[in-house]
Amino acid sequence: MIALRSTSFCYGVVTQSFHWLTAILILASYALSKGDRYSLYSAEADGIRRIHETLGVLVVIVVVLRLLWGLIDDTPDKQQKRRWMTETAKFVRLVLYALLISIPATAIVGTWLEGIPITLIGFDICPQIEEAHSLGQLIMKIHIILGEAILWIAGAHAAAALFHHFYLRDEVFKSMIPGG
Repeated sequence: MIALRSTSFCYGVVTQSFHWLTAILILASYALSKGDRYSLYSAEADGIRRIHETLGVLVVIVVVLRLLWGLIDDTPDKQQKRRWMTETAKFVRLVLYALLISIPATAIVGTWLEGIPITLIGFDICPQIEEAHSLGQLIMKIHIILGEAILWIAGAHAAAALFHHFYLRDEVFKSMIPGG
């Protein structure tokens, strides 16, 4: 039987779904962001830009839903005997959540400061703040740096999960995979 909520040894299907959907959205968004930032604002790249920005909005929605779900769902006991691992995992999770919120936020603010609308599939959201081109460019550079950082930190997160699975042979990795 599939458990919607987490048990003492495994994350529930809702948390697992949020986790893997977030990973897919981030990877897809990153893949669509490659190339010269200003080429994304050309007419030829309009479709790619719309998909990229829509994925960013979906990331925010999924993260907010996951945080709300976390208020009613427990975290499994992963039987980590090493306190430093538990504390490191908490810190990395906090950093990932901060990045998952700050990356779309910097994109929105930076784009609007440059006087460019957020372009989603089906509609645009015009700038809601006064244009400040230089500040917008700076914030977009921060957005790009944060986008690179999340890949490194998520990569370290994935490597740690594999370390738990193959070296420590504990249940940490299995707790986040379907049927684990």
